[in-house]
Amino acid sequence: MATEHRLSVTRACRVAGLSRAAYYKVPPLPQEKDAEVIDALNGVVERNGRWGFWKCFDRLRLDGRPWNHKRVWRVYCELGLNIPRRTKRR
Repeated sequence: MATEHRLSVTRACRVAGLSRAAYYKVPPLPQEKDAEVIDALNGVVERNGRWGFWKCFDRLRLDGRPWNHKRVWRVYCELGLNIPRRTKRR
């Protein structure tokens, strides 16, 4: 926006409602941010392959991991660990 409309960075940030620090900050890659969660989840699933999400999440909490369940669920699904439920056959 600053280069297209020949605005200064300060003015462009003010128009966009963005701080100058946020303009210059490079966001971390999702894999770098979630690397610790990925390692912990893979460790739990390696030991207990048939556990579902909530048992894995509870195990992580018992191990002292402070992560939110929504973050863990997102990573859990990205790793393809969400296994389908077994259906009862009649």
